[in-house]
Amino acid sequence: MSNITEHQQPQQNGGGIPIQNHQPNSSSHTPTTTQQKTVSIPLQSLPLRPSTLTALLRSGFSTTGDVMNSCQTELVPSNDNVDTNTNHNSMMNIETNSNTTTTTNNNNSYDNFAKELGCSTTQAADYAHEIDDALGSIGLPKVSKSQQNTNGENIDSSNQTDNNIMAPHQPIFSATAASILRSKAINHFPVNGNNQAPAPAAKQIVSFSQALDVLLGGGFALSELTEIAGLPGVGKTQLAMQLCVNSRLPTTSGGVQGCAVVIDAEGSWSGAAGGDRLWSMANALSDHVKLSASRKLARAKEGMPQGSTTNINEDSIPNWFSPEFILGGIHIFRVHDEASQTCTLYNLPKFLLELEQKGTPVKLVVIDSLAFHYRVASSSTSSSNVGNGNSNKNSSLSTTHNLTRMAAFLTELASEFDLAVVAMNHLTSRIEKDGNNNKSGTKLVPALGESWAHSVTSRLIIDHYRQLHATDGSMDEVRTCTLVKSPHKPSGTSLFKITDKGIRGVSPQLLQTQSQATKRARVD
Repeated sequence: MSNITEHQQPQQNGGGIPIQNHQPNSSSHTPTTTQQKTVSIPLQSLPLRPSTLTALLRSGFSTTGDVMNSCQTELVPSNDNVDTNTNHNSMMNIETNSNTTTTTNNNNSYDNFAKELGCSTTQAADYAHEIDDALGSIGLPKVSKSQQNTNGENIDSSNQTDNNIMAPHQPIFSATAASILRSKAINHFPVNGNNQAPAPAAKQIVSFSQALDVLLGGGFALSELTEIAGLPGVGKTQLAMQLCVNSRLPTTSGGVQGCAVVIDAEGSWSGAAGGDRLWSMANALSDHVKLSASRKLARAKEGMPQGSTTNINEDSIPNWFSPEFILGGIHIFRVHDEASQTCTLYNLPKFLLELEQKGTPVKLVVIDSLAFHYRVASSSTSSSNVGNGNSNKNSSLSTTHNLTRMAAFLTELASEFDLAVVAMNHLTSRIEKDGNNNKSGTKLVPALGESWAHSVTSRLIIDHYRQLHATDGSMDEVRTCTLVKSPHKPSGTSLFKITDKGIRGVSPQLLQTQSQATKRARVD
């Protein structure tokens, strides 16, 4: 490229993001028009869609400066002093006359960018425009080159005059149901660049409670955002820990064989108690897998005819599947406030891509809990704005907008990386009114409002049920898990219990025995 960008000393913009100036060097054939000065910041620091960020990172683009170098277009004045040996025409089509300067075609200016991305020119332009919107929302120059008319006025090459992040100008493409099914049937990240369908693998993460797995259609589905709500101490974190451990289950045992990422907002995972609990569950899962493999091997030996010389693979018992191996694939990020939680979540695509390239893809992301820091921030803002109705209203709108964007981000993250996102939520009291608009009582509902409720794919509510007497004389507290929202499963309720080994189902015989024991005697 004729214009070489030069990296200067990093500066700091108003938002505290490290930036670097990019300014073309002057040469004998440098245009006399004013050059666009742009900055270089990491792409993962921008609020980009996971699919966009993943496509850019895979193609080697890590900063906005890299994108600018690939897709910007220079203006060449129409005079006889222009060096005809320059290679501008290979990157853009320029038409000049004696009086005016004509800029390039908008699509052709992204040809080089599209070639490096391995996509169409239209898709490359969409990526550049999305980066422009993100940069404009924080007050930074765009990566695409602004054009000038004959009066020297800047013209936005993206033909966008509104940089309002609330209403991004994203193209809308239609898709058929058949194309969606085909895209789900192939691997999201094909090996060796082909699109061949991968080996059959589980698409759900089991919970080890048969009733709960049946209620969810086999377990917690990949490529979906699932919310688990409940009162404190009801077992939300226990269920999330079991899912993280079970996400490490090998495909030969019906698992997804992936890693798990935990955003620990409340500190339940980072303490010693959380580590001990995860170890107990991992130890139980390791023993279960090895015992199942030993039983399968024994049945194979029994089914062999006498005198057979066929060798049985003794290595079918996965001795490598140890508690250390299980816990080594659970990555925990401790976040202490809303800002660090949001920053960690928006930077997850890069971390997920790094693990995928190492051959250890992430299949589960747990946020425990998403509501904690949002509710703390909202309550502190409300207390500081007592008596100021407009400030409280603006804070509420900002929180609702952030949650809506976060839900869209997590949903696309789950779809793009083919993983399950499980977000924990609290319950809050809502005032119920009768037909005369009078207060009639209160009701416990999930927090974060209606906008968040509409954004999640599935919603589960956990509650206490009752204590049952086990056969060994101990007491098991049974929980209920109610599916209140799902686009593809009917609503229903299942029972499960929390044992020293983790989440387990409730035996129907135990329930029947307890039911008969609690029946009142018939009085004649």
